Amino acid sequence: MAGIDFLEAGGPSAKAHWQGLLSWWALAGVDCAVAEAPVNWLKPKPSASVPRAAGPATSAFPDALDAFHDWLANASDLPEAGWPGPRIMPAGPSGPRLMIVLHAPDSSAMQPGCALAPEGMALLKRMMQAIGLDLSDCYVASLSLVAPAGGMLDGAAVEALTARMRHHIGLVAPQALLLLGDQVNRALCPTDGLDPSRNLLFVNHSDGIVPAGAIAHPRLLLGQPLAKAGAWRILRELVKGWGQ
Repeated sequence: MAGIDFLEAGGPSAKAHWQGLLSWWALAGVDCAVAEAPVNWLKPKPSASVPRAAGPATSAFPDALDAFHDWLANASDLPEAGWPGPRIMPAGPSGPRLMIVLHAPDSSAMQPGCALAPEGMALLKRMMQAIGLDLSDCYVASLSLVAPAGGMLDGAAVEALTARMRHHIGLVAPQALLLLGDQVNRALCPTDGLDPSRNLLFVNHSDGIVPAGAIAHPRLLLGQPLAKAGAWRILRELVKGWGQ
């Protein structure tokens, strides 16, 4: 009580002075006048432990291609699981020379490995023949198994579908990728200023990296024949050096 009496007796200026001094002592760690044990005032106070909030649970993808296919066909928690339309499953051999990836099936697609409308599949088949491949020897897949409304994927789904595709590519283990369309190219292979119509790219996946070529979607190639020249240039660059 003596301290309080002293502050009151000294008037407003003395009171403000001592309040400031007491505040300084508090900031310096002086929180009592006398203690039984010595105190190291320079030692920082231990910070209170705050429980870390649990992050969202992440489901592990199956680590074998057959099991992954089964999961894609039956899982109820896929990003596209609630969309109307059939799931167009990927198809093709593991370890192929070429894995072909597009952002989503056409709305008219019905069969596994045939994610494009018939005229698009026919063009893709001719393109593969031009570089010495049979389409049945390629692995064909799409980011989404179901055709989205309006034909384009929204940003909320793309991140999850892209992570899934990177794992998918690692399981397939292709020698090279062919990306069909701008949306899948931007999802899997940000170009950092490179022109994907003139430069080969690389895609990171769960087991490393793989060279990739990005061309226009077959739908655009059918509507704009002049774009085929750029696609042909990328295809030739992609297969350069392959053993015959």
